[in-house]
This record gives sequence, C-alpha cells and structure tokens, in this order.
Amino acid sequence: MIIARWIAGVIFASAALGSSASHAAANGCDTGRWPVSPTVAKFNAALPALGSGDSLPALGAPVMVNLVPQTEVSFVHAPARQGKANPAYAAVLKLGPEPAATYQIIASTGAWIDLAENNDLTKSAGYERVQDCPGVNKVVRFRTAGGPLTLQISGSYGKTIKLAVERVE
Repeated sequence: MIIARWIAGVIFASAALGSSASHAAANGCDTGRWPVSPTVAKFNAALPALGSGDSLPALGAPVMVNLVPQTEVSFVHAPARQGKANPAYAAVLKLGPEPAATYQIIASTGAWIDLAENNDLTKSAGYERVQDCPGVNKVVRFRTAGGPLTLQISGSYGKTIKLAVERVE
C-alpha cells in the first residue's frame, strides 16, 4: 500500500513537472533566442533560499535570493548601471572558480545583473527580455576566461528574485 502511494506520487509529480514545462513552452518561454521553459518548470518548485554573500550551491540549480537594501551590500565591483528603484534591493552571490565558458543567468523579476570575474565586471555577451513567459523576466549571457565568479544583483524593486545560473557553451 505504501509503495503504491509512493508510485502514484512519483507519477503525479512527473506529470505536474511535464505539464509545467509544456505550459511554459506554450506561453512563449521558448520563442526567444534562448529557450527557458525547463528553468520555468524548476522555478515553480520549492527552491533553496540564499542571502547576500552566500555561495551558489550548484550551476543549473535555481535558487530564491533574499535581497537586502542596496546600501547594505558590499559589491566586489560597482554595478555597471544605476537602477531606478528607490529603495533598491540587491545581493552578491559567490560562484567560486569556474572554467572559461559562456554562462547564462535567468532572472524571474527585473533587476540589474552583473557578473564579476576576478573582481572585474565581465561584459555581457547578450541579453534578452523574455515576453509572454510567466515567471521569467530576462536572460543575460556572459563569456568568461575562467576564474572566480561573483554574481551581483542590484536595482531590484522587489525583495526576492529567482535565479538560475547555467553553463551553456
């Protein structure tokens, strides 16, 4: 009886996750240059919560970031853009040493996203505002040379943001 309930739960969860991904694809989550429906499905699950200064647990694993007033954040490099939010919320997340690659950051809500490599800002390799995809605001890509990476979130109107950092190339 217990095994039957467990199997039913696994089938239900798999169907719900598949349903979320197909619903996300139908809502325009895959119409841009970089499809995001797999991440949308993960954003809808329970996510680990991080605070400013924490380390990202793993690439590709979405997280919920609790932001703090921007004036309280110690950035490794000043943000590349001054946000319009007042008050603005922000956070810094450590990724640690990562190999040279292209990294994609998917954000659930509006905020400025910078990636610092060896404490210097990395120029964005591309940006896309995601339209008609509930739960995703934008995708930003950065090419790195390899080294310690720090993700900086700034200028957010909200106090939380869902993020996924993925190695894509």
